[in-house]
Amino acid sequence: MRKGGSGEVAIEISKTPVASAGPVFSVGTQALQSMRRTTQRQGASELLVTNNSAMFAKFCDVCRRMNMDPLHAEALPCVVLLMSKSKHCVDMAQAYAELACSSDALQGVDTEREAVVWSCDELLSSMGDWLALFSYLSLASSAAALASRAELETNTVVKRMQASLAEAQVVAGSGGRSALDVALLALLYLSPRRTPAGKMLERLYTDINDKARDAELRCLRAMTSFRDTMDDEVAMTRTMPLVLRCFCVTSEFSRAVAAVLQKRMLEIEQSEARPAGQGRALLRTYAAQAMVQRRTVGGQASWKAWVQQVSFPVNTSSHMQRLLYFFCVQVVPPSADAYAAFYTPELCKRALAMPVEAIDVGALKMVVDSVRLYSTTVKRLIDFSARCLQGLNQQRRESLSLVQVLQLYIACYQHESVWKELWRHVLEPAPVMNHTIASDCAAFRAAHAYEATAVAENLLRSLVQE
Repeated sequence: MRKGGSGEVAIEISKTPVASAGPVFSVGTQALQSMRRTTQRQGASELLVTNNSAMFAKFCDVCRRMNMDPLHAEALPCVVLLMSKSKHCVDMAQAYAELACSSDALQGVDTEREAVVWSCDELLSSMGDWLALFSYLSLASSAAALASRAELETNTVVKRMQASLAEAQVVAGSGGRSALDVALLALLYLSPRRTPAGKMLERLYTDINDKARDAELRCLRAMTSFRDTMDDEVAMTRTMPLVLRCFCVTSEFSRAVAAVLQKRMLEIEQSEARPAGQGRALLRTYAAQAMVQRRTVGGQASWKAWVQQVSFPVNTSSHMQRLLYFFCVQVVPPSADAYAAFYTPELCKRALAMPVEAIDVGALKMVVDSVRLYSTTVKRLIDFSARCLQGLNQQRRESLSLVQVLQLYIACYQHESVWKELWRHVLEPAPVMNHTIASDCAAFRAAHAYEATAVAENLLRSLVQE
């Protein structure tokens, strides 16, 4: 062993043949530091890697826009029906929810506003995304699925689809699926909006038959034959819920969605402050940045001190710590009964008694970002939307989802020192704060009490009850 002039330590092994001898290698301090930096950069979010993560993120965004829980067991079939080409897509989704005894999946769903529907169509509009989603739907063998299959065997829509596929010779390969299975899959693949029906059917044909020939011509012929002989919207509305009832969502789907949601939370935790825009340096810009930085540093120090003094158990996650912190820094605190079941009485008592010198707005942002569903418990949300969003232009106002409106409602009732910054955060990447918004929010706070307990129930449902 010798030490070089640069501080590098080298270990030399004799070249004499020895059973345990290996090649010469060296370990330098620079190499160790580089490896340490690389390890630190690889955060926990990189451990949550899923196939089709972009598609899952779009699915979660669509559910968020529609005010639907992406982790619900029937979320995928409901989204498929809500985004189908039929004019009665909402009726079909409601009929399916009744068949599946899951009416809570559509509780509070927001599909009345055209801006919401348009934004969902923009998010899920590619064939690749829909084909990836359909890969997580498989034909089920449960009693309910078998009952739906028995009913569909005499269904006019399904029989017409079977006849059209047989006439165009779009069939499964040898030893493959039955004619009924292929018809059900064809109805599923042809349903999404903003997708070319012929190409979707062609992809299905090439997947179920490894010796498919003249796929494009045959699929166009089958689709044309079906549409020329079947144009009954009422019959299609009754049929599609039964078709989706024949499928089940694979267990990998819910795990992947949960992983994507968790990865988003970790990315929010690890995100750094956005760099300042490249522009002419102004003194007021530097002053504003310095004030924000000073408040951020003070809030983070106060948050760390608060956590240490509360003395959370080692098995309490950072999300649950921030959630209790959020409840404690509310101007109007929620009822302790709303969250007492998730913490010990001694812990709640210590947390409520602990003073907070400066509110950590970063912790509040993470809690507000965790809201993924509005459960219709905030009674004044419609009044808030009508009175406090006039400072936004009409297009921006109509494009806000119910979850974003709830987040703005929460921001409106935060402490005076942080509520505007939290409001801007909800409206990113194009934040808006002006005199109209500030005065309308002040008037609304003076006229209406904060529904803190209802807000706490929404947060607990999003963060805890998964």
